[in-house]
Formats: sequence, C-alpha cells, structure tokens
Amino acid sequence: MPSESATGSIHAILPLFEHLEERGCQVDAVLAEAGIPPDALGDANLRLPKARFDALWRAAIAFTGDAAIALRVAVRVRPSTLGVIGHLASASDSRRDAFELVRGLTPLLWENFACDLESQGETALIRFPRGAREHSRFTTEYAVGLTIAMSRALGAARSDPIEARFSYPPPGHAAEYERILRLPVRFDAGEDGVLFRKAILDRSNPTADAALRTMLERYAAEQLTRIAAGRGFAERTRAALLAMLPLSDVGAEAVASRFTMSSRTLRRRLREEDTSFREIQDDVRAELARRYLANDGMGIEEAAYQLGFSDPSAFTKAFRRWTGRTPADFVRNSP
Repeated sequence: MPSESATGSIHAILPLFEHLEERGCQVDAVLAEAGIPPDALGDANLRLPKARFDALWRAAIAFTGDAAIALRVAVRVRPSTLGVIGHLASASDSRRDAFELVRGLTPLLWENFACDLESQGETALIRFPRGAREHSRFTTEYAVGLTIAMSRALGAARSDPIEARFSYPPPGHAAEYERILRLPVRFDAGEDGVLFRKAILDRSNPTADAALRTMLERYAAEQLTRIAAGRGFAERTRAALLAMLPLSDVGAEAVASRFTMSSRTLRRRLREEDTSFREIQDDVRAELARRYLANDGMGIEEAAYQLGFSDPSAFTKAFRRWTGRTPADFVRNSP
C-alpha cells in the first residue's frame, strides 16, 4: 500500500491528549490546528492519515513550546492505553514473546511501520527500519519511547534496556533525550531502535495470561483483517495470512473462510489481480523465514514448524528456492 495512504489509530496517541490537558492546553484548539475534527476523540475506531499525526505533533509543540513532547508522552504510556496491543503485551510470557506478537500487529497502530529484532552477540536490538525515511522524527521518538515504556511495564527492576539509538544528528533538544528516557542515547547511530541484553528478553512476565492472550489474538487478527479491507484483494489475503501465524495448517481454505467465501472464489479473485495464493503464501513465508533465522535467532526446526512445513527438509528445499542458500548457510553468513 502506498505510504501516502497509510493510516494510524487514534489509540496510538491518546496519551498526548491527557498530557495536553494536564498542561492546561485546549485540546480542541490543538486538534483544529492539526486539521483534525474536534469529535475525533469520541471515535475509538478512528484512523487518520500519517500526515495528520505529524501535524498534530507540530501543533502540540506550538501550543506547549516543548520540542521533546513525543518522547515525554511516550514514556508515560501504560499497556492498557494502547488497546488490544497493550493488553496482548501484558498477557505475553516475556518481552520477546510480547515483541513477536506486537510486530505482526503494528498496522493496528501505524500502517507501513516495521520493526525487527536483531541479535548482536549477547545483545538484541529492537530496530525500526527507516526505509525511504518516510517516518518523521516525531514517529521515531514516539516509537522508541513506547518500546522503553512497554519494556519497563513488563519487566522487573534493574532490567532496563541498555541504550536508545537514533539515526539522525542530535536535534536542538538533544539534552532532553537522556533525561526523559533515563537511558544512554546515541545519535548518528545509523539506525533507530532500543538495545537490550538478550537475557532479559526471555525473563518471565509476572502478568502473563495464556487464556487471555489466546482470546485477544483472535480479536486482533479480526481487526487486522478489517484494516486491510480497503486494499486490493491480494493485500487482504497477505494480511490474513500474517494474522493467522503460525502458518502450520493454514491453507487457501482457511484463509477463504475468513472472507466468507470458497477457496475457488479466493483463487479466482487473486487471478484477477495477476497473482495466486501460492505466490502470496510463498512471499510471506520467505519474508518471515529470513526474519526468524537472521534476527530472531530461531532454530531451523522451529522456523519450519512456524511456517507450516511438514519437516525441516521441506523447509530447506523451499528456502534454497527463495534465497539460493540453505537455512544453515544463511544463518552462518548473517551479520
């Protein structure tokens, strides 16, 4: 989906309005300055173009004089503020488990915003690839701040991240970053993200709840499919596949049932867009396979299961077709 049509959920920035009210600002005036209807906060399902979010941050800065407001708001976020994503994170077994869930559901908050978990020796980096640098500084500050806030909400004392990294040069309010985030900060780092010790990612979450997590995952998958409803049918099929992870036992029939149609109709609709279910499934599997093996440190057998392969040899054959290498070669040569 083109970036100019990407949207975000009003849920993502509800803490901003709480902050503005505490500062004595007229929220309606800030919304008006950003070109957002004053009744926007009354619609929990409202989604806005990304440009409106950037305009909102700029308006908030103009009204408060606080250039670091995106950071300041992010670190005060509670899991419950973020709707189903926050509740899912709270019910997860560990920080790593929470990240895996949230990564597949980021379109519920922001579309076209990716995040990866990249192993670096004894550390791991939750990284926000900038791609064509379509994300504003506000979005990056807010995403990094949210990651730190959610990590602290799920962890015990003395298990903070190691540092926050930003790809851009120090802005005028650079001195505020470490004070607000309460972490060492690196600018001109070549990447945006939060660095953790690997060991703390797998520590048990005291609020884990398997039954609640299962229920919330189903609800989140339904919401993700709805967001894709305005796109082409191939995009909707891809979103449905991602929402049904792991991909074991997920075939055309299972995806078709989510759209209340037969698998024959699903295949016909995809042919009309010059693609096929097999091509989309292969593309999703290839993307996830590289991510699982290179960034997540997942073993080959586990990755094969997660991606719906009957055994590791079938996965190895498919991976060689996708990349020209075996999974073992790919892991050995990954940075």
